[in-house]
Amino acid sequence: MSYLVTQQEMRAYDIYTIEQIGIPALVLMERAALAVAGRVEYALQGRKGKVLCVCGSGNNGGDGLALTRLLLDKGIAVETVFLGEKSRAGSEVQIQMSILQQYGHVLKKEITDGEYAVVVDAIFGTGLSREVTGVYRQVIETINQMQAYTISVDIPSGLDADTGKVLGTAIEANETVTLAFAKRGLYLYPGPFYAGRICTADIGITEKSFDGRKPGMYTRKDAPASVWPVRRPDGNKGSFGKLFLAAGSGGMAGAALLAGESAYRAGAGMVKLAVPETIREIVQEKLPEALLFSYEKSSSLTTEEEAAFLKNCEWAGTLAIGPGLSVCESGRRFLELALQTRKPLLIDADGLNILAEDENLKQLLKKRQEAGGRTVLTPHMGELARLLGKPLAEVTATEAESTHQAAEEFHCIVVGKSARSYVYEPGGEMFLNTAGNDKMATAGSGDTLLGILAALTAQGMDMRAAAEAGVYLHACAGDAAAEAAKGAGITASDIIRGLSALR
Repeated sequence: MSYLVTQQEMRAYDIYTIEQIGIPALVLMERAALAVAGRVEYALQGRKGKVLCVCGSGNNGGDGLALTRLLLDKGIAVETVFLGEKSRAGSEVQIQMSILQQYGHVLKKEITDGEYAVVVDAIFGTGLSREVTGVYRQVIETINQMQAYTISVDIPSGLDADTGKVLGTAIEANETVTLAFAKRGLYLYPGPFYAGRICTADIGITEKSFDGRKPGMYTRKDAPASVWPVRRPDGNKGSFGKLFLAAGSGGMAGAALLAGESAYRAGAGMVKLAVPETIREIVQEKLPEALLFSYEKSSSLTTEEEAAFLKNCEWAGTLAIGPGLSVCESGRRFLELALQTRKPLLIDADGLNILAEDENLKQLLKKRQEAGGRTVLTPHMGELARLLGKPLAEVTATEAESTHQAAEEFHCIVVGKSARSYVYEPGGEMFLNTAGNDKMATAGSGDTLLGILAALTAQGMDMRAAAEAGVYLHACAGDAAAEAAKGAGITASDIIRGLSALR
């Protein structure tokens, strides 16, 4: 687990460390400077020129001033530009300036022409909340035009630490040395475009500083092989989970096939697909391992078909509804019947679209949750907007908050799918997936994800844990597929094949 903190959380941990634990601010500043100095030395290898350290008047600038001293002690040529009024700087920054004065090091007021190998951005820290203007904007734009290797301290100046949004302009860093804990804005787009390579430096602020107030968001970077559920060597197809999945429609057999195959590849022992008769033969031919329940019409279900559907629900350990189902009466009835069970249920794609249009189904979902049922909703941002009845632009501008809102409103685990996907269950912390790549934005990718999530649930994983693990494994499989493609695009089937590389 790697925590992703907000500006407010980081400030609270910083204050607690200084005032309650008793580690002086100057000690924290020194450790931050030491961490950045190591990265500067590494970046200087094979490069010609001086180091330029550009500092603001806040504590981030104090880190930069302490860094200047450390580099001077190592005999490294460094120039320092100090922006802002020295008289308005905090006490720690004043001390750092006084030390440099004793060194005879002159702080410049502006960047001058020179051959710089490395530029250190220590202008703004995490507290920036307004648009960058004036001389600060000019300096940032000047740095961005340089050919030097740029290292930002804690966060690229001009980037919102909480959202990753650019406040007018921002440093385009090659590398960011973030202090104590990574900031959310480094991983939320467009933040990653500006952060470059991210490394987290231990400066003495640890989990002891949480004081019972854990960060509300985290990510993971562990080995994918360690994420899979443990399988008993004496198990059988029944003990590895029975999944009943309603998916596919005329012209959309691929969705059912992708979800079904990915469920098998993710370890489900038995998968039964509910498909319309029009695609039964295709599914049977392409995925012979799957069991099938077929029905005649998308416009309605017969009494016998409803009874058979419920019988299959009783057979299964986990239910899933939605990929390629189409918004139809049979799909609506499948969802209604499934909501009346207490089996673990995953709702995706057209299952979500049906739910968004039907207030009665929404109420049925809430009653199910109140009665102890557990449900995972897997909307992309468009589906999430429909579920919440909000404009798409509003949801895409507040992805984390909208995912949180949907989970609270429907009392469900929600997987908000986007370039960065979110997993949230009321009462817990939010997981932000930072694995994966842009090649995964391909038709059928969501169907494969649903199959993986359902398979992990069917194997007995807690639904919240399965949602997180499934999102992460799906992204890592996409990374494996992209690497194998060597620059070419990938398909959803490639992602399924990528799962094999994670074992």
